[in-house]
This record gives sequence, C-alpha cells and structure tokens, in this order.
Amino acid sequence: MSTFDVIIVGAGPAGLMAAKTAAEEGFKVVLLETKEHIARYTRPCCSMWILEPGFHNEGWSFEEDKIFYHRNDFVVPYKGDWVDLYRSVRISPGGNTLIMGKRNRPIVKVIDKQKLLEGLLSEVEKLGVDIRPRTTGLEAREERDKVQVKIRHHDTQEWLSGKWLLAADGVDSRITQSLGLNKNRKILFRTQITHYAYANVNSPYADAWTQFVGFGFNEVCGAMIRKPDQNGVKQIYEVHARPPEGVKLSHGESIKRLVSSPLLKDWFKDAELIRKIGCRWAIWEPIKEPARGRIILVGDAPSFQEAEIQGALMCGFRAVKALKMEASGETGMEYYNRFWKEHFEFNDDQVLEECCQTFGMGNLKNDQFDYLFKLAEGKLLDGYVNHFTCGRVMRNFFYSQRERIEKERPDIIEALTMVNRLSAEQAFKNPEAMNTKKE
Repeated sequence: MSTFDVIIVGAGPAGLMAAKTAAEEGFKVVLLETKEHIARYTRPCCSMWILEPGFHNEGWSFEEDKIFYHRNDFVVPYKGDWVDLYRSVRISPGGNTLIMGKRNRPIVKVIDKQKLLEGLLSEVEKLGVDIRPRTTGLEAREERDKVQVKIRHHDTQEWLSGKWLLAADGVDSRITQSLGLNKNRKILFRTQITHYAYANVNSPYADAWTQFVGFGFNEVCGAMIRKPDQNGVKQIYEVHARPPEGVKLSHGESIKRLVSSPLLKDWFKDAELIRKIGCRWAIWEPIKEPARGRIILVGDAPSFQEAEIQGALMCGFRAVKALKMEASGETGMEYYNRFWKEHFEFNDDQVLEECCQTFGMGNLKNDQFDYLFKLAEGKLLDGYVNHFTCGRVMRNFFYSQRERIEKERPDIIEALTMVNRLSAEQAFKNPEAMNTKKE
C-alpha cells in the first residue's frame, strides 16, 4: 500500500492548486484524476471570472501572466486570453431586453479554462508531484492516524494511505458520498447539460452574457457566452438550451431550435459548430463544515451548484494552509471551516434562498417576461453577473414599477409574490410549485 502525506482526489482548479501548494510546502503528494488528459477542457463551463467587488469576499487583478488574489494573498499562473464582458442581457420571447452591468468597466472576464489548467499542471509537474491520470477515487475511510482511499486505474483497484485527504472530485463527489456526508443533504436539482460551441457567430451582444428567458424561442429557452479566440478561430460562443419541464427533447435538438429561432437565426447564419461537450449537473444544499478529522472537501464537492473557478482555486490554496497548521499542532480544520463560511455566500441561508428564488422566476410566462422586460427597455440596471445578487437587482427594479404593474398586469405581481414565497427546494420544481406556499 502506497503512503503519502496528502492524497488529492480530482485535478480541476481546486485539486491542481492544492497539489501545487502542498508540494511547495514540502508535503509528499499524490494527485488522482479520472481524465486521461488532465488539462483538456471537456465539461461545460462558462469560465466566468466574476469581478464584482467582494464576491467570495475577495478581490483580484490580472497582471502579465498572473492572477493576484488580494485578500488571500497568493498568485495563480495564467498565460491565456480572456474576453471582457460589461453586461448581462436577458431577452424575452418578444425581443425585449433587461440589461444589467456597468458602462465603463468589465463585470466579468471569460477566461480560457484549459490554459489555466495547463499552467497549473505544468507547475505541479515541475514540483515532482505523483500525478496519476485515468485514476478514480472510489471511496475513502478515516482511521485514527491516517486516511485510506480506494482507487481504480484501468481494470485494477488498490488502496492508498495518507495522513490527509483533500476531496476535490466535483459536485457529485464519490468521496463525499462514500463518507456518508450526503446522507442528510438535499439535491435541489439535477439534469444533464450540453453545450455546443460555434465559431463565426455575429451576436449584437458580444460584450454580454446573454440569456433567452421564457420558452418562446422555438419553444425552448437558453443562453450563450463569448469565449476567447483559439488558434485563429474567432467569435466563439458556447450555447445551451432546454425545453420546458416535462417536454422530451434532446439537447442537440433544443440548441438547434434556439439558434434557428427568428431572433437568433441571422446571428448564426455563418456559424460553424466546432465542439460538443456535456456533463451531469446537480445543485445540492451546501455542506456547512467541509473540514473534519483528516479530510477536507474542497471546491465544488461541498458546494451549492459550484464554487466558481476563482473560488475553487482559493479552496485549494487554503486547504493546504489548513493541513500545514494541523501538522504544526494547530486547529487547521477549524481555520478552513471559518474560511469556508466567510468567503462563500451560499452558506448564508437567506442568501441561498434568494438565489434559488431567482431560478424560480424562470417559471413566469412568456408574456409576463415580455411585459416586465419592456419596462426595462433602454435602461442599464446597476448590477453584475452574480447569481447571488442579480435576482435582487431585478426584483428591486420590478417593485419600483409596482404601481404601474398592479394597474396593468396584476397577475404579474401575484406571480412575483409567489416566487418570493418559494423555498429553495420548491424553486427548482415545475410551475405547479408556484402555487404552493412555503411552509
């Protein structure tokens, strides 16, 4: 049985950052990753680096080939390009827009995730970490003075032993499940996500994260985001679409319906499909204390939805600092749990519920979105691309128009009131949940 100081399961942003930091601290590290090509971009990801001041209780700056974390005080290598976005644009089935953002500064940088992973992997390789691709962490168990992880590589299985375990194996973490930490944890939503990447898209919203709200775009809704140019290929957008709950329609057919809808068809008339990627997507209740004993759940594993790339990197860095404290006889696990609580908004139950209610707004009817977005036509709402705050910005605007809405469309006030009554669990259910009061 192989023995290490730190076993890291998962080589995404959190796992790679943890491996880099642990090796720099002098730990003997093994890094396990299911993928054969660790840095290759294979799962849908918006890759948005949110620039809202105080998001995740942090601040960042991009300088030369590095990303600087101001509060956590560390640096990430990054030699990729990015796209600056200044707005988020929501479009109703009738073509009305609700626009949120800033006039003179970007609210998001869309990075090249593969370039980020390649830079981190290169650093980890230089530091001599034992890297094991095509190796899956199946389960873990903790003993008094060590942890053990059962792994599968090709057709063989074995156990690894270490002093500590960092589980960075994603939202549907096998390690988290094997430890029984999902036992009393609710899954709020689960689905399959597919993104199609198109080149040569002529969008009028090249500086925006664009969402098509309501099922009025050839009977689907969806979103698209600009990605950095790659190897001479330009105007790249990743597109996602879905039908209403209960309607059986393939992901590919949903996307084809969206891009051929009257509003979008001219944007995509010269477009070329260059990539298809997909994954399972789950939204869980967050785990409030992800560090315990000799194990830390890192990044997306204990999160609601995700920690975002920028949050995952913080988790990888701070998790190793916690292990360094533990090795010195200090309370590193308590340190990590404080960090987790202070930096991630979804640990506040009220913030989490408001965020989920924003998802619940998707159950409004097409004509209701048309009416509300027409009220916002020509305005720039002061906000960011942040699902913890954007819903509040929209609702505040709608309620600023309440007197008019009550006169012209009282059904919309009733619908918005029902959204505000939804629990986190109800918000992701079908429209019938809109008629159910929160207990």
